[in-house]
Amino acid sequence: MQKVLIKLIELMGVTAGDKVVIEAVDYYLWRLDLPLGKIDGGTYEGKHWGDAVIEDTDAWLTFTVGNLYDSNRFSFGEGIVDINYAEGNEGLAYTGDLEDVITARIKDLYNLNTDGSEQGMQGDDYLSLDIWSEGLGDRELTDEQMDADYADEESENYLKQFCRFENYPGVNNGDLRQAVLAS
Repeated sequence: MQKVLIKLIELMGVTAGDKVVIEAVDYYLWRLDLPLGKIDGGTYEGKHWGDAVIEDTDAWLTFTVGNLYDSNRFSFGEGIVDINYAEGNEGLAYTGDLEDVITARIKDLYNLNTDGSEQGMQGDDYLSLDIWSEGLGDRELTDEQMDADYADEESENYLKQFCRFENYPGVNNGDLRQAVLAS
């Protein structure tokens, strides 16, 4: 799975030194935190769920990839983009102009396709997204490939160059994004 993750990183155009966070959370499972930059506050027209009114938002896309379902298949989990909805907001980003702004930004920055997720539904502080990559899709691996990939030190060393906890001694989970931005 590490090799498939590396392929995804390459397709996304992410290079060492980019302000991304890639964290191994379990065997064959990684969480990615990708900065999207500032989304300007204001009112964004809604389609079905009312206009979304937000404050300036320093947006990040967070999602998990890997063997999500223990089926030896590389898959994308639900994407979450936290949003600073303004006090009194009654709309959602889902299906509206704000979703379009966010999904276009993700495509431009990381070459990932995203779309508002009905399955994940929406919260009062985030947008839920389905994520996929045209160049990757679901990749199935045999048990032998999984074992060989896990023992691949070259891939492991390649992945260590990205922003991970090992690169920031003393930083815990809640502080990692700030440590990455401060570096």
